[in-house]
Parts: sequence; structure tokens; C-alpha cells
Amino acid sequence: MLGKRLRPARSGAESGMDAMRVLVVGGTGPTGPHVVRGLLERGHDTTIFHRGAHEPPELAGVEHIHGDPHFRASIDDALGSRRFDLVIAMYGRLRHLAAALAGRCGRVVGISGVPIYRGYFPGDGCGHLPVPVTEDHPVADDASAGPAARFSLRLAEAEKALFTHHPEATVLRFPMLYGPNNARPHEWSVVRRVRDGRRHMILPDGGLQIHTRCAARNAAAFVLAAIDRPDSAAGQVYNCGDPANWSLREWAETIVRLLGADLEMVAVPGEIAVEAATTLLPLGGTTAAHCVLSTEKARRELGYRPAVDPIEALEDVLAWYETQPDFDAAAYPSFTDRFDYETEDALIAEYRAGVRRAASAVRQRPAAPVHSMPHPRTPGTVDHRGR
Repeated sequence: MLGKRLRPARSGAESGMDAMRVLVVGGTGPTGPHVVRGLLERGHDTTIFHRGAHEPPELAGVEHIHGDPHFRASIDDALGSRRFDLVIAMYGRLRHLAAALAGRCGRVVGISGVPIYRGYFPGDGCGHLPVPVTEDHPVADDASAGPAARFSLRLAEAEKALFTHHPEATVLRFPMLYGPNNARPHEWSVVRRVRDGRRHMILPDGGLQIHTRCAARNAAAFVLAAIDRPDSAAGQVYNCGDPANWSLREWAETIVRLLGADLEMVAVPGEIAVEAATTLLPLGGTTAAHCVLSTEKARRELGYRPAVDPIEALEDVLAWYETQPDFDAAAYPSFTDRFDYETEDALIAEYRAGVRRAASAVRQRPAAPVHSMPHPRTPGTVDHRGR
């Protein structure tokens, strides 16, 4: 599958839908332009509502409404008395949008997040997430679990508000997204080190953590699939994610390979590699060891099909960086990597020295390999291990 283009989601003609008046809240991030393009291809009259901080040129041909979807008063002022057949809430505060849109739209598709699940944050008292996580897994419901888990609770409250005001709404739970203009450009941690000629890069706990990611084009395909099958999607929640799940190490090494570079990945325990853990792992390294999402429900009920292969999508991101020779991560406040190479080198040297000291200080005897099957030497007897 990897390396070839996948079939796009169904067209409006295939879904047999009439043209609708659609409001996209947000729409200027990595996923929004793909959603808007899909809506226009389906013949829908599309408007975007956003703060006006970013104006992608590819959205110049659609109507823009400017306001702040984080605040009820701003939402009311911006939308006035306008009504819509469908609202796609991709940005802002969903609980305020849900209330403000009550009675003024036929249907809402709301974007939520994977941190809603109990167990996503260590220390929330809920254990670890199962592998994979289905939509039936419990969501956060305890405000006393600590600051990180309270973020999960806010997501749960937002979804509840949406279904309270719009029982036929659809919720899509996004994982980490990747694509040009992403609010947190994780790839830059690898790309810049390659550009700077670094020889090694720290990965917390060897980069063995597996977290579902989703290319922006695939995230848009989930949204469009929910739009194309309104009867199936009504009142439902769906996980979203790429068809392949990579460990952090696989993801970083794939970027290095696609760049044709040589960058050693150095495994350092997360409790020592504090900065790498808070930089490279989702939400500042506060998440569960693994978060692998099941998207079987969306594939079964919505007929979802990926729009792009993950390798191709990653190639697109790297090609975008090539067009940004002066890329400045300071324009992305959510990006936290300081590229403090002096500290990285010192930590790697100290850790490797500590490993050597521990290995020489404690005598260990590795167990001899044992074949799992019996090997008798004559018929009807047991082997030398009594098997």
C-alpha cells in the first residue's frame, strides 16, 4: 500500500446529495482547505468563518466571515441572522458554537480530539489505553484528576454540549495531524537537524511510543465521508487516523530517509531526556505510552477511504519545507523545540558514560537461548530438557 496514491472519497454525485449552504468554522489550517475544496467539488455553497489571522490564497474564491469562534458574543455578531444547512465546526470552542448554532442550521459536524479518552493522560487514575482504542472506550468524567486530564474533561463537555443542542450531530475525533501550515509542525524537529548537519537526535525511550497520526488530506476525507452519508453519521462519533501507525522512531527515520540524510537516533529514557519527551511526544509528552486508534467504524459505516498514502503525505510535507528555506518555527507558538544542541550533546555523552559505568559495575549472566520446541534424539523419548 505504501508509496502509491489511494482513491479519493466519493463525489457529491455519487452520494446523491442536493447542494447545501455550508459554513466551515475555521477552514484555514492544514485540513480546512481540503474540506472546502471537497465541498465545492460537490456543488455546495460554502462560506468560511474564522478570525482572519490567516488567509490562504486557495480560499480566496469563497466567502469569508470574520469573527472569533471562541466567544459566544463574537459568534452571534459575526453570523447575525444567517442560517445554514450544514456547519462544520473545525475551530473555536465547540460548546459556544453548539449553543449559538441551535435553530439556525440543519446539521453540525464537530471536530473533537483523541485526548478525550480516559487513560490518555498518565496519572488520571484510569490506567492505560487499550490497543486499539475504539469509540466505545470511556471518555473523561472526573475533574479531580489533575490539570492535564481536565483538558480531557473539557473535550467531553464540549461533545456533550454539541449533542445536547444538536442530537443528530456527528463528532470526528482527530489525532495528531500533519501537513503544511500545521499549528505544531512536528517534522521540523527532524528537518532542521538534518539541515543543520547534526549527527544524532535524542528519542525519548527509544522512540517506541506508537501514536496514530493523520495526514491533513485524510482528515478532510473523514469529514467529507461524514457529510456524504448523513443518515449513517447522525448522532455518531468516529475516530480518525491514517491506515498505518508508526512509532516515533519509525516516523523520524522515515523523514530522514526521505531527505536522503544520515541522522543517528539515540535512545535515552524519557525521565532523563526531559526536553525531547516534552517536544517530540504529543501534547508535551504528557500522553499515554501508546495511542492507537481504531477507524473501523468510519470505514464500515461511512465508507471512508484514505485520500492519500501516509508516505506520499509525508513527502508532500517535506516538499513544502523545501519551499520554505527560511522557515521560522517561532511563527508557531505551539512548537516547543529549542534546538539546544550543546545540551543535547552533553546529555548524550553523560548518558552513554552512565550506561558504560552501570554495565561494568554489575555482573550479569545472559541466559542461553532455548528453542521452544522439544528435540528428542530417539523415537518415543524426551529431549535433554525433559520435553
